[in-house]
Amino acid sequence: METEAKRRRQAFLGGAQSLRSLVQVAGPMGGGDEDPDPVAGFLSWCGRVGLELSPKVAVSREGTVAGYGMVTRESVQPGELLFTVPRAALLSQHTCSIGGLLERERGTLQSQSGWVPLLLALLHELQAPASPWSPYFALWPELGRLKHPMFWPEEERRRLLQGTGVPEAVEKDLANIRREYYSIVLPFMEAHPELFSPRVRSLDLYQQLVALVMAYSFQEPLEEEDDEKEPNSPLMVPAADILNHLANHNANLEYSPDCLRMVATQPIPKGCEIFNTYGQMANWQLIHMYGFAEPYPGNTDDTADIQMVTVREAALQGTKVEAERLLLHERWDFLCKLEMVGEEGAFVIGREEVITEEELTTTLKYQTKRYLENLAAVESITTRGDPTGQGRTAPYSFQGAAGGFELPTFWLAAVTCCSS
Repeated sequence: METEAKRRRQAFLGGAQSLRSLVQVAGPMGGGDEDPDPVAGFLSWCGRVGLELSPKVAVSREGTVAGYGMVTRESVQPGELLFTVPRAALLSQHTCSIGGLLERERGTLQSQSGWVPLLLALLHELQAPASPWSPYFALWPELGRLKHPMFWPEEERRRLLQGTGVPEAVEKDLANIRREYYSIVLPFMEAHPELFSPRVRSLDLYQQLVALVMAYSFQEPLEEEDDEKEPNSPLMVPAADILNHLANHNANLEYSPDCLRMVATQPIPKGCEIFNTYGQMANWQLIHMYGFAEPYPGNTDDTADIQMVTVREAALQGTKVEAERLLLHERWDFLCKLEMVGEEGAFVIGREEVITEEELTTTLKYQTKRYLENLAAVESITTRGDPTGQGRTAPYSFQGAAGGFELPTFWLAAVTCCSS
């Protein structure tokens, strides 16, 4: 399965051009020759910053599904600690060498993504000759060869991913990246030329760093009592971001006030790869954010997503008179106010259940019920052609000022579904 997963990941290699002229190894923006043993340099750095790896694990390119990963030297049992990352070793807008400036200027760095401060921290540290994170950067993938669909040729992206929602998501990403770069990031770098050399003032590089943050950063979950607060800012977690993803993962990252801990969640035999989880993610989300998908049927979190507007359009296509169309739009607008549906939302169907069950059942039941009730209130139900002989109309047949019509086929299915 690992070999198959690796082939699948390689199949989604994007079309981005390499930025070797900008991004050199020994820290992607550093000078000099490539470190002959970046793993040794990283492990030495871990010792200096207090990042402790269990003697039962090893960082390696061998035995992994893609790039650097982590494998076991000895068998590991559930609950065993694999490594500990002190908070001082995390790379964020707060721990970088320009953290004070970013904090003072945070009002001017607000953006839709919320990622600008971290991205500026990375842009600075990548080109800083003495950045303390240089050994960590040496294990990063080459930025010019990231596999996200945002780097694919547009025609290829649309042809291969049609119907997944990914091409549309990528178009929004690219528009947001460009707007964010030219309106916030570039003006900030130009205002501080002593901190950002001309070679990092590049939209291409910024786009690649956005993709890297999308794929490699972590976002600490809020406490239950803090659910009303804004989400935490993303941060880079050395060692944790080396681990590859599987839905059936065997390790999990735990957060505490002093450190982050990667802990085994199931037995891991000697010589096997350690997998973290990037979250409960469908394959379309994995492709969009990471550039790979799990081969069927491995991804137990995979879903079929039906765009909510597709359901609305299907219903509208079945209408025959203006009264039906107006009523469908009225019902849809009301459901939007209830926040049950939205122009960019989707009904999500998992392997075992409808994940958005409340939204789907409410949409079907409410619209169907209200559809019938409103028609009955404003139009007379005809008994002409009654097949029952009991004074009832033919099934779902209505007569009104606009003439006779039948309930659209889509809603017949909805009525049947909701009455069961």
